[in-house]
Amino acid sequence: MIGAVDERPPTWVFARGEQTIRVQRLPGQVLHIGSDEGNDRRFAFTDVDELTAFHCGFEEHLIATGWSLVEFEPERRSGVERRTVARPGRDRRRFPPLRLVKDVRNT
Repeated sequence: MIGAVDERPPTWVFARGEQTIRVQRLPGQVLHIGSDEGNDRRFAFTDVDELTAFHCGFEEHLIATGWSLVEFEPERRSGVERRTVARPGRDRRRFPPLRLVKDVRNT
């Protein structure tokens, strides 16, 4: 499936307790917001900037009111390492971060 285009709309799933809200960006600059309780709304925008501003504001509201992002689709990562050559130096993901230590030599 290398090079294939995923046609599924970008979808963000938020949860709070047992409730979920699904936010989808549909073709034609439409934002669909649906809940597991059957509350569905579609918002049409004249341009992508308006859609993005509304979407970001809605996500900020969800986070501020206790919702958490639990899923994003479509998953674009394959799980396979893409690099054919290792990075130089040590792998930053496998070592703990360096800690700053106070220099006490001249005190």
